[in-house]
Amino acid sequence: MYKRILAGIGLWFCSVAASAITLNGLINSHDPGTITKDGSTYFHFTTGTGIWYSTSTNLTTWTGGPGPVFSSYPSWIYSKVPNFSGSFWAPDIIHMNGYFYLYYSVSTFGSSVSAIGVARSASLTSPSWQDLGIVVESFGGGSEINAIDPALYRDHDGKVYMSYGSFFGGIGLAEINQSTGKLNGSVTKIYGGNHADIEAPYITRNGDYYYLFINRGACCQGASSTYYVQVARSTSIYGPYTDVRTILPNVDGKYKGPGHIGVLKQDGCNYVSTHYYDLNDNGAAKLDLLKMTYSNGWPTLTRSFSVASCGGVSDGLYRITSRHSNKDLMPADKSTANGAMVQQVAWNNYRAQQWYLINQGTGYYSLINANSLKSMDVYGVSTAAGANIAQWDYWGGTGQKWSLTSSSGYYTIRSQLSNLPLDVLNFSTADGAQIIQWTATGANNQQWTLTRLK
Repeated sequence: MYKRILAGIGLWFCSVAASAITLNGLINSHDPGTITKDGSTYFHFTTGTGIWYSTSTNLTTWTGGPGPVFSSYPSWIYSKVPNFSGSFWAPDIIHMNGYFYLYYSVSTFGSSVSAIGVARSASLTSPSWQDLGIVVESFGGGSEINAIDPALYRDHDGKVYMSYGSFFGGIGLAEINQSTGKLNGSVTKIYGGNHADIEAPYITRNGDYYYLFINRGACCQGASSTYYVQVARSTSIYGPYTDVRTILPNVDGKYKGPGHIGVLKQDGCNYVSTHYYDLNDNGAAKLDLLKMTYSNGWPTLTRSFSVASCGGVSDGLYRITSRHSNKDLMPADKSTANGAMVQQVAWNNYRAQQWYLINQGTGYYSLINANSLKSMDVYGVSTAAGANIAQWDYWGGTGQKWSLTSSSGYYTIRSQLSNLPLDVLNFSTADGAQIIQWTATGANNQQWTLTRLK
């Protein structure tokens, strides 16, 4: 949010269709966070006093929340940013460790005396927010990475990263400790710097490429905003990000100065949220929703779509339950060790019975255990029928990638390595029965329900 006027764009862009879906209700928004879901309700957090948000049950009709996240502000803010006005910038949210973690910026316009804080709540539908304090800060230096515009991302291996930054020192990236919500190690500069007009980063991944979205130009000037959105890609989350191109131009019909990308992976679709200044409404800042697909290794966006399933499973936290036994997958004894065998155990709401499903954009998913943060894995990289299923640190092998095929409400879960489905050994209904891969039979012990938890 640092003022800088850009004379022109002059770069390749993917234009969006003029015929758009209609968002209605309360759709005012600036620097929206990634849309997230709790139960049947979507949540859209955005810049505003106390952190403002709205909700929807269908992604198109939005209703204002009953009140902001903070009715009184965390006390640490005023010692860090004495002139803080109460407007929290550019919040973003992610689910981990049994909570929704909400990251937010505190700063003043044009300054790098800034901080990113985090609060958490076990529920969004019945929130009880606990502020956890500063995650990262900047102290006013001209070359520092400005601690604003956090964006959270869960990689295929289950690790969570936060990108952030603005003018001054460019864009930074750090891994997040999923137990504390704070940094897990140091910050790495991945893009920009030298006061270039680069801010509002967002990282997503499809197949082998990471995509870094950034804003260029100047925000916060309504119809005069020069904001536009670029994207670059890399085979490493830490970059280098190259072949930069413009994906949302400064103006497209009534849509002026788009900003602040977030990606919701829902029902196999990629929905992109952003804000724009409405040229048909005196430059009012509003929420926009687009659909993203990939072509020739690059994302493309359109506003001409309907909200419907794209034939996949939403990214999120799940229990995986055998149709045969009505028992759930879990590493033996809730182990966090490499090589721990995956078994079936009666549902007890253990963290170890919860799995993050992460769509890799290739027809395959990662299955990451929420307790150990290790991947479901074909033991010994075996292609044989009868090979055990275990957990292991994610390394991206085909024995850690899984297809999910639905039929009559149940899923067959197959290893990319062997093309063999998950199977309850010997049709057992006992706690502790081993999960293996076996020749496809279509029997109930190879059928699974996926129940989304958050």
